[in-house]
Amino acid sequence: MIMTKRFVTLLLLAHCVVLAASCSTPKKEKETYYQNAMEYISQNKQEAAILELRSAIQIDAKYADARYQLGLLYLKEGEIKNAFAELLRAGDLDPDNLDANLKVAHFYLLSKKKEESRQRIELILEKEPSHRDALALLANLELIEGKYDEALAALGKIGEEVEKSDELLNIKGRIHAAQQQWDAAENAFRKAIAVNEANFTNYETLLLLFEEKKDQQKSKIILDDIIEKFQENPKAHLLLAGYYKSTGNKDQVAVELQKVIELVPDNPRFRLQLADFYQQNSQPDNAEETLLKARTDITDNPDIIASLATHYFEQQEFDEARSFLDELNENHPGHGTAKLLDARFLLKEGKARDAVTILKQLNTDFPAWPPPKFYLGVAHYSLGEIELAQQAVVSAIQKNGQISEYHTLLAQIFQVQGSFEDAKKESAMALRLNPKNLSAAIILSRALIGAKQYTEAVTILTDMKSQVPNNQEILKNLTLAFLGANEQQQGEEILTELLQLVPGDPQAIALFINLRYKTDLSGAESFVRQQMQKAPADARLYLILGSLLEKQTNDSKALIAYEKAQEIDPDLASPYLAAAKLLTRLEKKEEAFAKFNDMIEKIPDSLPGHMGIASLLHVEGDFEKAAEQYRKVLKIKEGYSPAANNLAWLIASDPNGDLGEALMLAMTAKQASPDDPHVADTLGWVHYQRRSYSLAIAQFEHALRSQPDNPIWSYHLALAQKGNNNKEAAIQILERLLERNADFSDRDKAEELLAELTKA
Repeated sequence: MIMTKRFVTLLLLAHCVVLAASCSTPKKEKETYYQNAMEYISQNKQEAAILELRSAIQIDAKYADARYQLGLLYLKEGEIKNAFAELLRAGDLDPDNLDANLKVAHFYLLSKKKEESRQRIELILEKEPSHRDALALLANLELIEGKYDEALAALGKIGEEVEKSDELLNIKGRIHAAQQQWDAAENAFRKAIAVNEANFTNYETLLLLFEEKKDQQKSKIILDDIIEKFQENPKAHLLLAGYYKSTGNKDQVAVELQKVIELVPDNPRFRLQLADFYQQNSQPDNAEETLLKARTDITDNPDIIASLATHYFEQQEFDEARSFLDELNENHPGHGTAKLLDARFLLKEGKARDAVTILKQLNTDFPAWPPPKFYLGVAHYSLGEIELAQQAVVSAIQKNGQISEYHTLLAQIFQVQGSFEDAKKESAMALRLNPKNLSAAIILSRALIGAKQYTEAVTILTDMKSQVPNNQEILKNLTLAFLGANEQQQGEEILTELLQLVPGDPQAIALFINLRYKTDLSGAESFVRQQMQKAPADARLYLILGSLLEKQTNDSKALIAYEKAQEIDPDLASPYLAAAKLLTRLEKKEEAFAKFNDMIEKIPDSLPGHMGIASLLHVEGDFEKAAEQYRKVLKIKEGYSPAANNLAWLIASDPNGDLGEALMLAMTAKQASPDDPHVADTLGWVHYQRRSYSLAIAQFEHALRSQPDNPIWSYHLALAQKGNNNKEAAIQILERLLERNADFSDRDKAEELLAELTKA
């Protein structure tokens, strides 16, 4: 067949296309992408270079050079995770790429993966034993692991360059400093500055050395030098602010922070830092001014708005706080501080269970953020969930142990549990962090009293009284400390001072009666009536009066006193029980039932009505129905302390009772009424039934401090001492109890226990 000229031409063209296609191989394409990338890098076109390198890697996933260059670009762009991944792959694909492996070793060391870092360094040094940067990194690694001789040996292999490099001199100085070879460390750091005066880090490490030595004079000299040379560097002023803070010069701290703001006015972090400083130093007006100016200068910054909302909340300006919080939630939904403040508002409104839901989610979303953990502890504590509260607060302290309030709450939890040694430790830590933390100081004094370290408690409380002379808590605890130390006259003097300051204080009156009118019932009655004239609206005084009237067999007037207490304070449990016991003894329980049922008929959710019926059932011995009634009360008002306390007692006294539930209920009551001796007795009884004898002893002793002659509580204390293998202590308690109390409900049991203990 004869081919035409046109056909031959077409055939040749087709052949050329095939040749061209066969010449464009994957290897050539990936190299083209790589070269394009290198050209873009030279032109500082990072994004284009990244795209080209990715294309090259798509063709050949094992293209080590492309991965290396891509890792460098990611590093330059601040994409650390991607940079590490690419450099790691490059180093694995090409062990001869020493720079890739060195950077991977750096990443590992920063991530505290020391063994992985060491392996990469060793790989480099096998190929190049004198590799300067690998030896420097090895010196750092040995320093971190505390192998100081090995660290110096690594620097020694570098040779004379160490004395010419500020970086290497800096490492050498840190090795000496770690060994507290202060002169050698200072010499190395000063040489580093001489080698490179422009490197801020050299001055900073020397300053850190002086701070470690607590040499304020040299610290100030080097700081002045830093400020002179780096006056436009914000970090220089931050370091100076830190120095002034450590020396207590608060005014200069604010001055230096203001200078930082002037240098970087668009950075909100430093404005927030200044506002926080003002807040911590009780200058709320300055904090507010700083935040409002920040809001004007840096518009719509969520952190500034959040700080304003928090500021107003903590100043109890709740309308302002709510306004900023609403703005934050509207414009920046999901902001962490907004959610935290939502939870704090719920806590303020008594909706702790709802707050728990928010705080748990915040802890999931921000696991390293301490405040949600702390406020979760607050929420659990308010619900009486003491163990959960403890776990949450401990977690907050693990993340940031420098917040006084965190340690204060943990101390309070230990105090409620009767763990006085732990309470002492945590309250002391809170005071070290903030010497003005009055709550922590009071908890510390209570813990000392609970641990029977009365002399120490007197010393601390006397000092506190001189600083805060009219604080009721301090005076009450000082009274208990004096009485515990057998200094009755001083205790009575403080009680008198307390009653002048707070006329009608029930705890002070109870203690005063025990001291002054132990055997003079009519004198005690007269004293209480005098105090009632000064505090006619305190239900607890009518309860004390009723008890005294009963002891004088003036039952009708006693009943009137109990009814008056119920009328004044329906939330107080003791008057109901006292009235129920008296009515039962007088065989008027049907009359009492009718009265309380009338109250419920008029007001179905009447707490006094339901509590009255529960108390009558309780005293009558119908514990199952009484428990049902207390549960009904708790449905009407969740966490209602009187019902929680009495139900806890019933559950703990039931051989088949849920002691975990009893503990939670007793803790709820204790948290609401930490000084109520009846609540302390209930919590002690729960601990006793759980065989936590030392905790039980602490609570029974707490109850007896207010009413030392209470025979039932003394019997309970003897039981706990026996359970705790304190036989002699139990015998002494029982002998005193039976000697001074002719009759009480558990006398037979007390006699049997004494006989059992003295028989052996």
